[in-house]
Amino acid sequence: MRRLAIAMLAVLLPRAVAAQTDGCDPGMLEIREVSVSGNDKFQSGLLENSIVTAPTSWMRRNLGIPLGPKRCLDSLDVQRDALRIRLYYRLHGYYKTAVTSQLEPDGTTGVKVRFTIKEGPPVIIDSLTVTGLDSVRDRDELLKLFKPFQHGIFSAVALSQVTDTVIERLHGSGYPYAEKPLQSTQVDSSSEHAIVSIQFFERIGDRTQLELPSHRARIGKILYDISPGGDSSEVSENTIRKMLSFQPGDIYDEGRLARSERDLYQLETYRRVTIQRLPADSQPSDTLITVRVTVAEGKMRTIRLGGGWATLDCLRFQTRYVDRNFAGSDAKRLVLLGRISRIALCTPSVRSDTLRDSLNYYASAQLRLPSLLGPRTTPSFTVYSERTSEFEAYLRSTPIGAAVELTRDLKPRGYTPFLPVTLTYRIEYGHTSAQPAVFCQLFNQCSPADIARLQENSLLQIIGGAIARNNADNILDPSTGDEERLALETGTTSIQTGGNTRFSRALGQVTYYKPIGRSVLAAGLQIGGVFEGFSFDGATSYVPPEERLYAGGPNSVRGYGQNLLGPLVYIVNGYEVVDSAGKQFFRTTDSTKVNQRSATGGNASIVANVEWRIRSPFLTDILQLAIFVDGGYVWNRPDQTIQPLRWTPGVGIRVRTPIGPIRVDFGYNGYAPTTGPAYFSTTDNQLLCVSPGNTFEQGVIPSNQSCPASYAPPPNTSFISKITFNFSIGQAF
Repeated sequence: MRRLAIAMLAVLLPRAVAAQTDGCDPGMLEIREVSVSGNDKFQSGLLENSIVTAPTSWMRRNLGIPLGPKRCLDSLDVQRDALRIRLYYRLHGYYKTAVTSQLEPDGTTGVKVRFTIKEGPPVIIDSLTVTGLDSVRDRDELLKLFKPFQHGIFSAVALSQVTDTVIERLHGSGYPYAEKPLQSTQVDSSSEHAIVSIQFFERIGDRTQLELPSHRARIGKILYDISPGGDSSEVSENTIRKMLSFQPGDIYDEGRLARSERDLYQLETYRRVTIQRLPADSQPSDTLITVRVTVAEGKMRTIRLGGGWATLDCLRFQTRYVDRNFAGSDAKRLVLLGRISRIALCTPSVRSDTLRDSLNYYASAQLRLPSLLGPRTTPSFTVYSERTSEFEAYLRSTPIGAAVELTRDLKPRGYTPFLPVTLTYRIEYGHTSAQPAVFCQLFNQCSPADIARLQENSLLQIIGGAIARNNADNILDPSTGDEERLALETGTTSIQTGGNTRFSRALGQVTYYKPIGRSVLAAGLQIGGVFEGFSFDGATSYVPPEERLYAGGPNSVRGYGQNLLGPLVYIVNGYEVVDSAGKQFFRTTDSTKVNQRSATGGNASIVANVEWRIRSPFLTDILQLAIFVDGGYVWNRPDQTIQPLRWTPGVGIRVRTPIGPIRVDFGYNGYAPTTGPAYFSTTDNQLLCVSPGNTFEQGVIPSNQSCPASYAPPPNTSFISKITFNFSIGQAF
């Protein structure tokens, strides 16, 4: 058993701990390649991660650039790696696996290491007996977890995972003293069959009880130990008590203890939180558990300043002040936030936007209560003022706004899956500016007076709800799991357009992550719709531009620029006069150029993404390569029929940082430019329709008609012009 334990430790040690010494002494052979063959049951990447021998970095091997480690041959490690692979198979139920290693010269200074595997038959469990749970209330549910092992493969790893799950459930249902079970295994190596028995038991101090009792332990007393951050404690014991997910008399549940720790940490008032039961010899009885809550207060007030640059925001600055115990001792949190962007250093594409001269800002004061009717329900109240623009789409100015938000964690963070529900009510007084052609095309109101009226300050009210399910393993850079989100909202505007001023919006998103060896396959799908009132027939009345749907950009379809996938309107520099039957029509010519393009947004959208994230062959700890295909479309119902999705492939590089991956993507767009309506703006700001084939005399658009979307800008002809560059922080989805 001692030899097996040492061998298991060698397998389970990560490469960072049990690795070859980087660098080569004179005369040592450099490892140019490490390969595994003959493996059918397990992926090569998993087996390569279980061994120590690894090749020199890709940059050194292929480009001769001295980046990454240089690794040389250690014959003893190669022999041990063969044992590690055998043990990996053994722990997963394959006892007769044979592994041999070969060394192949690669030039005079290099060597290739190859491991050849001959997989034997798996060990099958003939009999699996589980004892010690006969008196447990959930016995049948727990025993179901072991059913797949009856006459199944004897995988010590998988069986250990199941027993850990059972122990976790016992600790969460009133059995705090349940221990990891005793396991007895008899393997017949000749027939490849096994008999396994598992004995669950309790250990209370020095006493061992082989059968778990029918009675369950409950919380008896809760002790509080508060270390103040200053001369005296700022947060009261009563506030801590309200944040706990357990009370005296509740069935003992270690999950609730851990959940309460997280809830207290999320208040950001404590630098240390520990919640644990007292030792068994300090408990009043086996069925009454005393729990101690130990907290150490941290800084209650902080201020942070920050600055940076972004492709669309240009130069930007932000400041944030937090008072974590505002106006009392019940951990109410006040957050004052100020943010300005588009100050300077804008890219040429941003400078070409007609809304570029507007300094964007956001100022808010938010008050968040620690709990409402329990620690998992959190209300917040916010007042704000902002001006924000969406690239080549709109500018939203809100002198004053307010929002009320209520968040309920159906399954708190730290539990699988995280499942919060959020209800919001928002009211704001402001206006939305956009290209006059956007208002003309969307709402058939093209006169300067009508457009000016649509851009006056008005009230906007929105009620919404969202539910999210997060089962991913990492927030910043997930590699396994899935995420789902559904958001619904309905709103009204006080602007009178002669139609319905109520609109509703639904947006659903699903994302899936699957590890494949050392790579990750990520896939996402997003579907959205905006409706008139509560009808599904399409939003044809006034829907504010900021509530419409857009696609294209670094987190959407990356072959298109920000918001540029979907309906567009064009302002052109001229037109020709066509005489027909005594009438004059204004239309574009082959020499017509686009002065400005703007996204009108749509009321229906689909965006789909598939990305293969590959560990870089060099600088593997910080670099990641990506190959992706994005597809999507945005259209207006019912005027536009559903179009085929536009698919744009691309490649990218990610650099891991503490704040998330820094991402550079290059998307290829081989499609012709989007066809849309063409307008000419006169000196007195009158809009004339000059789209090819229009039948409006002298370009004047009649009431209840729209300029036809028949203008196609000149296509991009060179390969470079079809590449869209994206730079951002964080994975695309």
